[in-house]
Amino acid sequence: MSHNRTETKDRFPLLRKILKAIGLPDEAIDDIVERILDWLSTKDQPASPAEFPFKLRDDFLSNAEISFCQVLRGVVGDRAVLCPKVNLGDLFFVATGDHRKNRALANRVDRKHVDFLLCEPKTMRPVLGIELDDKSHDRSDRQARDQLVEAVFHAARLPLVRFAVKSAYAPAEMESQVMPHFQSQLSAATLPNGPALPISPPSDSTPACPKCGSKMILRTAKSGPNAGGQFWGCSNFPRCRSVLPLEPDQARK
Repeated sequence: MSHNRTETKDRFPLLRKILKAIGLPDEAIDDIVERILDWLSTKDQPASPAEFPFKLRDDFLSNAEISFCQVLRGVVGDRAVLCPKVNLGDLFFVATGDHRKNRALANRVDRKHVDFLLCEPKTMRPVLGIELDDKSHDRSDRQARDQLVEAVFHAARLPLVRFAVKSAYAPAEMESQVMPHFQSQLSAATLPNGPALPISPPSDSTPACPKCGSKMILRTAKSGPNAGGQFWGCSNFPRCRSVLPLEPDQARK
């Protein structure tokens, strides 16, 4: 059961004060309250697996999104897989080393999505996000949301391109804005872990992940040309698949 924000903003005032006191933003607090209300609304309902009153929505994509999607699909062709409405929680993860901070930051992007995502066809590696902005993006609340989404994409080094809603789109103009980002991301993907980042190994000589900063774990390849060989793999696998070579003096029996 989903609750409208305006309907829930006055619920659980004491809980809201406590969450505000520990530093959670209003948007994260609203999400927590909605989750509690959803849980309470289903808790009192008798379990009845045969009764699921779900209906297929007719507005998965708006007419403006459909029009834009058709032109974009013609522009990228088979060079990319086009995915609409991708949840940010499926794209990004948080790695601060502090579980509470991770959860608080993750809550800020929960229930948010990017309008379109272009992926590399063979690996489905995300390479470019695209937002389609209508007049609602002129509102202050939408602008705050847009700034947050842009900050997340920037932090994760995933390009984000914005287009204004139009009655018609010129394929050549769209290609000039999309494909340079797409090609640069594909070029970066040929490197082992993308752009090199400084590594600060802890005192036990175990390196930190060059992508997310998490601790690396010593692993042994089970197949392929390097079967039996050891390497450092990120402890956040499979969310983060970064690897580092093992120095000869680090090998362990």
